[in-house]
Amino acid sequence: MNTVSLQAVNEATRYVRITGITSGGFVEFQFSIGDPTLYLEMILPKQAFDLFCTEQRAVHLSGAQARIVDADRLKWRDGPAQDARTETSLL
Repeated sequence: MNTVSLQAVNEATRYVRITGITSGGFVEFQFSIGDPTLYLEMILPKQAFDLFCTEQRAVHLSGAQARIVDADRLKWRDGPAQDARTETSLL
């Protein structure tokens, strides 16, 4: 019989970032464990969101942290800065 060993559950900090509230009262948010730049996009009713945050002991991202996450996402979507592409294309 083969046995599989699973890694221990990562107890790193959980993060949430609210990205919107729908007209129906659902909370749209990003959820991450350990690294706020790697996240799942989720949606829950407000009461379920509050319970989820409590159970996960989630930390809400600050405005400065959210800007870092956005900059990282843009880096992966758009690539290097325009001036860096220009310099590279001149070689």
